[in-house]
Amino acid sequence: MTQRQGPSPLYYEASPSNRPTLRVEPGETFEVVTQMNVGPDPSVVPPGLRDDWARYHSYEIERPNPSSGAIWVEGAEPGHAVEVVIEDMELAPVGYSAFRGDNYLFPKTPVTDRETIAARVVRITDGFVIWDEGLALPVQPMVGMVAVAPAHESQSTVRVGEWGGNMDIQEVGPGAGVRLAVNVPGALVHVGDVHALQGDGEIAGSAVETSALLRLRIELTDRPAEMTWPRIVTPERIMTVGSGRPAERAFRIAAAELVRWLHADYGLPPEEGVLLLGQVVEARATQVVNPTITYVAAVRHEILKGLGK
Repeated sequence: MTQRQGPSPLYYEASPSNRPTLRVEPGETFEVVTQMNVGPDPSVVPPGLRDDWARYHSYEIERPNPSSGAIWVEGAEPGHAVEVVIEDMELAPVGYSAFRGDNYLFPKTPVTDRETIAARVVRITDGFVIWDEGLALPVQPMVGMVAVAPAHESQSTVRVGEWGGNMDIQEVGPGAGVRLAVNVPGALVHVGDVHALQGDGEIAGSAVETSALLRLRIELTDRPAEMTWPRIVTPERIMTVGSGRPAERAFRIAAAELVRWLHADYGLPPEEGVLLLGQVVEARATQVVNPTITYVAAVRHEILKGLGK
């Protein structure tokens, strides 16, 4: 029988002191039910969505980005790395997006000098977000927050760092693997903040937030000596992550991590790696509304094949 972690208990910090809520073996497939993020007032829910909204949205959420438990990986110790592989995602049939006029990109709305709130509750069905009667947007399911416990201190699940966190990377969906360095015994993997759809930067401060049933497995390997920040592997690309402010700091971290990866795994001297990436790197800010900006740097597999591996 496949193990399943329910939507509670919820954690709001990735912490070495969090009590494990599920124990899994490396390579074991298991399921996690995530909880929808903090949502708008029920008054904005259309009548036809109120039953689904009540079923999938909990008003017991204390603050944004709850993690559904802390998952203990048997045998994981500092010196290892985990790869959280997303095998499948089943989205809830309802979601929402909201702009409160108070995020890091728009401290006030771009057209007024006062705070305003715009919110929309949407149906998610047949692979589309039904934005309104005339607009259906294809879903791109993603897991916004994937983290391990930091070595010593606790970190809010809103933040991003070497431990992972609220990276909001659209490619972290079915078929992707997120690699993180293990800091504490058991790794304590945290997941949450599922989106049905998100644009680059998550500029409104929320995407199409929803809950989901995630089918996951976690692989355990030795930690590469040169690996500091999270890495992502998708069917199309390898990707590195950096976070900081200003944006060029985050970009520099992600690019440097990719240069080191190319050197270690593909034998490319660092200066040659910079030269090659100067022509082929794909990079962007995935979110700009958290305390630090998240950047990804990526290179396609077909280019890597030309390097002899």
